[in-house]
Amino acid sequence: MAKRKHRTAYQKATADLEAEMHRQCAILYSATALALHRHWNKGTEAITRLLDITGEVWHACAMDNTKSMIQMCEEETGIEIKNETGKSWRDLAYLNNSFPQMTNAQWAYMRIRQKQWIAPQVMACIMVALHRKYGFGFERLSRLYNQIDVIRTEYSLDPDKLREVCRDETHIDVHEVYTRPREGKEVV
Repeated sequence: MAKRKHRTAYQKATADLEAEMHRQCAILYSATALALHRHWNKGTEAITRLLDITGEVWHACAMDNTKSMIQMCEEETGIEIKNETGKSWRDLAYLNNSFPQMTNAQWAYMRIRQKQWIAPQVMACIMVALHRKYGFGFERLSRLYNQIDVIRTEYSLDPDKLREVCRDETHIDVHEVYTRPREGKEVV
């Protein structure tokens, strides 16, 4: 019997964080595509182009490690996105770029806490893309956010069900969109 390789708490927390990222991308990209299709009369090509822009936005944020996606969103759109606890990104070192010296245990704990910020970061990315592509400001972003939230709730935050409905209605498999390698860029 092969011996199982030990995973550190940090490695486990990082793997959990990545899994949550894929889950939230499936939920939010699908709900966004459905909202744009149902309420904004956007077709498959327009939605796919917008989702491709989110990849560019994400890549730009990743290349500049001095700003979080949530900070980028606030600077570009004037909208501060908070998580469900109402906490501000300004209060968290991993979102405001004020990392202190940390132990391995503190790094693992930080990764665990980052999980609750995945959905707000994905939403921030979508909002930046909408702002850049269509000039959406506070009013339209707020309206679309509410439509997205209704759709997420309608399907009980089930990423598989949302992907399926999105494929059926928009002919877009969001998983293919957010995992597709882009020219010279790493997969999200």
